[in-house]
Amino acid sequence: MKKLLVFIFVIFFTHLAAFADYEDFYYGNIEYNWDTLTQTERDSSIAQIYSILFGNDCVIKYQKKDFKQKYADYLKDKQVKEHYYAAAAGRKELGNVNLSAFYHPKFNTFYMYGIQYKDNLKQNFYYDALGHLQYVDQIYGQYPDYPYFSRQYRVNGTLSGSIYFVSKDCQYVFSPKGEFKGLWLNNNFYDKKGKIIMTRTNY
Repeated sequence: MKKLLVFIFVIFFTHLAAFADYEDFYYGNIEYNWDTLTQTERDSSIAQIYSILFGNDCVIKYQKKDFKQKYADYLKDKQVKEHYYAAAAGRKELGNVNLSAFYHPKFNTFYMYGIQYKDNLKQNFYYDALGHLQYVDQIYGQYPDYPYFSRQYRVNGTLSGSIYFVSKDCQYVFSPKGEFKGLWLNNNFYDKKGKIIMTRTNY
């Protein structure tokens, strides 16, 4: 289940007024040879990204009713049939939305689809096969330019995780409580000790 949530969060993607300072955040000097860095160097990189994502109590915490009120217009996909079948057929867009399809990694069954409205690229909505909202991504920074980061919330308003996107090839993944889960570097997912713990076939 943990692997599945990581894949959901990484494959696809406002409350920006409260985070105006994040429009210009930047973290440079990224080292791509993660597996050959010293532990001190890896820990330093993780700490710097952590300070951007979780410093100064910057994570928005929602009550369930407040979250559902905020996203009341998106709780049910009004075009579930069109979006579901288009995503299942491999369509990447339909009308005013970008689409993504998600398959169970073990059984290869289609179980969820994502919608990104072309006029609001800093939010993503994920629905089950019946068109019920499951997750919402909120994206911060100069997206689609790097770097940027995103937070994913469950429909009950709880934070599911945060990812800092250094580039298309490099992303830092954190748990809701700020625990470093790993670093995607190209197709490999590394733990904090530089060991590969997961791979992906596309990104």
